Amino acid sequence: MLAKKIWSLVTLLVILAFVLTACGTAAPAAPAATPKPAVEAPTKVKIAFFYCGPMDEPWSQAMLRAVDNVKKNDPPHGLQIEIKYFEKIAVDEFEKFITDVINSGEYDINWIHDGCAGADPIDRISKAFPKKIIPVTASNFHVVGGNVYWIQNYSHEPSYLVGVIAGMMTKTNTIGAVAGFPYASVNHELNAYIDGAKSVNPNVKVKVAYIESWFDPVKAKETALAQIKAGADMMFGERYGAHEAARDSGIYAFGNQADIHELAPDTVITSPLFFWDPSVRKMIDLWYDNKVDGTPYNAPTDKPTSFLMKEGGSGLAPFYGFEQKLPKDVLDKVNKIKQDILDGKFVVPLKLDAVKGD
Repeated sequence: MLAKKIWSLVTLLVILAFVLTACGTAAPAAPAATPKPAVEAPTKVKIAFFYCGPMDEPWSQAMLRAVDNVKKNDPPHGLQIEIKYFEKIAVDEFEKFITDVINSGEYDINWIHDGCAGADPIDRISKAFPKKIIPVTASNFHVVGGNVYWIQNYSHEPSYLVGVIAGMMTKTNTIGAVAGFPYASVNHELNAYIDGAKSVNPNVKVKVAYIESWFDPVKAKETALAQIKAGADMMFGERYGAHEAARDSGIYAFGNQADIHELAPDTVITSPLFFWDPSVRKMIDLWYDNKVDGTPYNAPTDKPTSFLMKEGGSGLAPFYGFEQKLPKDVLDKVNKIKQDILDGKFVVPLKLDAVKGD
């Protein structure tokens, strides 16, 4: 009986020893997570731009100027920016040409700066290359989202200002405007130009003509000459060529998108300008974040990406001495409205419908 109790006690002590040993033993450590390999930050970005038109066209020149500004003035992340421009791409070869260039893998950002072939080819290109960022700056495009960023610059605010000048300076109460196509990216400028003129001169009449071409300086000049013959004494040249008609006729003119003062220094008072600089910086930032951190592309699906005058997206070209030629009340009016726009006190209506003129 005693032996049985002793054996039970020994058994209990053995079990207790096992329990105490188990409680004092640390749980086995979980295997260490394999660290993600560090992504080496890029030092260079290569951008391809695609155009159906020539590099001489104002739309193209505005982008050329913007990229040059970004390269020279604090490029994003200190990157070296390399550019390749492909111009005069035939519409029927547009999709294949861009596809072949992207397939080459040579360029980080493939920027369609002229959607002349329409939206469907761009949709197919974006779906074929979902990991590539594809900015699109084009008229009459539609918002896509994902890796396709539709960028639309609006220069209606500086266009309104040149309209104010035209409305106050005209002696015939008739002003002219020569444009390319009745597209949204053109119409918003024309409408603002007209609204600006009529805001200071309700009696002004506006001659408007679309030449149905993005680059035909001869046709633009001929069209402007017809408007001048009909009484227009101030000319808004949305396309190249109209300023030549103004120069030859001894009247004042305004350029568009690119600063063309040097082409007719005694004629061109100023020009509403596109500044693509903020858009270039934003697209490079998006590419960089995706490259380094894997941040997915997530373009808006409800509106284009755009920057207004107060955000650096547009502005007026310098007056180049016309400050001494224009009446003081004209300059004061323009400067006052410009400051009100920048301060948010005055909003220039954004109108995208085609213009018929008076």
